[in-house]
Amino acid sequence: MECFMKKRIADGKKGSALQNQKQAYLFIAPSLIILTIFVFIPLVGAFAISLMNIDIYMNDISFAGLKNYFRMFQDSRVGNATFNTFFFALLEVPLQILVALVLVMFMTKNTRFHKLLRTTFYLPYVCSMTAVSIMWSMLLNRNFGMLPYLLGKIGIQVPNLLASTTLAMPTVILVTVWKGFGYTLTVLSAAALGISHSLYEAAELDGANGIQKFLYVTIPGIRDTIGFCVVTTLITSLQVFDQIYVMTSGGPQYKTETLVGYIYNRGFQTAPYDLGYASSIAVFLFFMIAVVTFIMRNYAFGQGGDEE
Repeated sequence: MECFMKKRIADGKKGSALQNQKQAYLFIAPSLIILTIFVFIPLVGAFAISLMNIDIYMNDISFAGLKNYFRMFQDSRVGNATFNTFFFALLEVPLQILVALVLVMFMTKNTRFHKLLRTTFYLPYVCSMTAVSIMWSMLLNRNFGMLPYLLGKIGIQVPNLLASTTLAMPTVILVTVWKGFGYTLTVLSAAALGISHSLYEAAELDGANGIQKFLYVTIPGIRDTIGFCVVTTLITSLQVFDQIYVMTSGGPQYKTETLVGYIYNRGFQTAPYDLGYASSIAVFLFFMIAVVTFIMRNYAFGQGGDEE
C-alpha cells in the first residue's frame, strides 16, 4: 500500500511538472514565432544568398560557392570597415558604461529628485536615432549650427567636426553615448537600489567614505548587471549604422564606414547591387558578433569570470 501511494505521488508530481512545462512553452511560443520569422529564417536566407551571384532585381542568379567569401577577405574596404566597427565599439561601450556608473554613484537613493534625473537622462534613449543624428548634425554644422555660433561669440573656433578625418568618428561616438547612456543608467540604478542598506551601514562603521562604498559595495553588488549592459551595448555597437549614415555617410574618406554601412552600400546603394557579396559580409559580421558575445559572456562576465 505504501509503495502504491508513493508511486501515485510520484506520478502526480511528474504530471504536474509536464503540465507546467506545457504552459511555459505556451507562454514563450509568441516570442519563438517572432524570432523564427524575423531572425532565424532571415539568417538562413542570408547565408544561402551569400553563396549565390544575385542582385536586388533577381536577374542572372547563379551559384557562386565560396567565391564571395574569398572576395570579401581580399577587399580592403571590408578590412577598413571592420577596423572602424571595432574602433567605434571599443570606445563607445566603455565610455557609455563609465558615464552611467559615475552618475549612478550620485543617484543611489530613490528620492524624487533622483527619479527626475533618471527620467530626464532616459528621454534621449526613447527618441529615434535618426532624429537625434539629424539634430546633432544641425547643431554641429559649422555654417549654421548653434554650437559653433555660440562658441564663436566667445572666441572659440569649432572645426568642421563631421568632415574631419580625425574628429568625425569621435563625434559620432559622443553622440551615441549621449543618446544611449540613459538606458544603461536606468538598468544599473535599478540594480544598485536593490543592494541591502545594511552593507552600506557596515561599510560606514568601517570608516568607508562615499567613493569607497561605491567601489567596494555598489560595484560588486551590480557586477552581473554591468556585464549584461556591456554585452548588450557591445552587440548594438558592432551593428552601428543609423547615426553614421545620417551624420557622415561613412566619410570622410571612409574613416567612419562600418560593416553594416558597407553591407548597405554594396547591396542597395552602389551598382550592381550585389546582394550575394553583401550577404557574405553580413554572415561574417554575424559570426564575429557571436564569437565576441560568447567570449564576453563566458570568460569576461560569465562562469570564467566567476572562477577567477
